[in-house]
Amino acid sequence: MTRALLYARVSTADKGQDWHAQIEELRAVAKQRGWTVAHEHYDVTSGARAYRIGLEQALANCRAGNVDVFAAVATDRIARSVRNLLDLVEELESFGVKLSCTREGALDTTTPQGRAFLQVRAVFAELERNLTSERVREGLAVRRARGVKLGKPRTLDYRKLARARELRAAAPPASWSTIARELGGTPGAWSRAVSRAV
Repeated sequence: MTRALLYARVSTADKGQDWHAQIEELRAVAKQRGWTVAHEHYDVTSGARAYRIGLEQALANCRAGNVDVFAAVATDRIARSVRNLLDLVEELESFGVKLSCTREGALDTTTPQGRAFLQVRAVFAELERNLTSERVREGLAVRRARGVKLGKPRTLDYRKLARARELRAAAPPASWSTIARELGGTPGAWSRAVSRAV
């Protein structure tokens, strides 16, 4: 029996968005495909946020070997970008878990066609990343030639210290890299700041 984990996300709970509707839709798909629903997780937060407690709990269940399929209604419910989606699929596959985005029939790694489609997306994501890097390098070279000082200060916003401690105390704890992405600054700086504040 295939064990499915259902994941839903809405950006806000007060503008007609309802994560319950997504879960109900996923339950119907699970029933149709003969999956056993092993876990259900949800988030009410922006998809741009790097750390989402429901998603972290879902990945912890995948990591623990309790799941065969991670199901969501669409990729924008779980991933912030194509690169983020590819990283997520790679992480899930390392746990032996397939991804199924039920409204996007082509994106279903439980099928050979879905895996092929994902590989095509990966090729274009790689191309996009390389082109972006090239444009950034060219822009930096122009700014250096004009004598512009590059780089940004690595100071921390200590008003966010409580949030850093909250993320670190979560189960599972957020990595220092995740904290730095969300709050700014560097992983090492947040590690030192939280340690000193304890």
